[in-house]
Amino acid sequence: MFVVQVIGRHNSGKTTLIEFLTKELTKRNLKVGYIKHDPKGKGNTDKPNSDTHRVKTSTIRTALVSPSLTTLWFLESLSLKQVLKFFKDLDVVIVEGFKFEKGFPKILVGQLEEDIKNPIKEEIVLTVEGKEDYKKALSWILKNLNSAVGE
Repeated sequence: MFVVQVIGRHNSGKTTLIEFLTKELTKRNLKVGYIKHDPKGKGNTDKPNSDTHRVKTSTIRTALVSPSLTTLWFLESLSLKQVLKFFKDLDVVIVEGFKFEKGFPKILVGQLEEDIKNPIKEEIVLTVEGKEDYKKALSWILKNLNSAVGE
């Protein structure tokens, strides 16, 4: 399982990038999962046109992680590593948010926030400024996925 995080400010275009990536990876017959961090607990997975609803249509498995619950219908909040256990049979898992979680490569959408501190900055492998960078992000994932599979 290859994990990559997409991080950035609110309304920076994270979900639009993730929609592109999940569709393109799925077209390549990869099993793709999506985990969204909802630190304020306002997310809704079943609301049409919500971020999570739009992305989950092109993934095999989706989780929304909030402070009070994780929408895999656990009545508690789970850490990213706990949630990833439910995705281990997939090829690629794209994580939106969890910007303070260490140990996974991160694609930054937009400008770096002041509150992202080291060593998290060191985990940023790519910055996406606009739609013209989406294919660059896809290529990076495919290259590193192939490297991870070869190990």
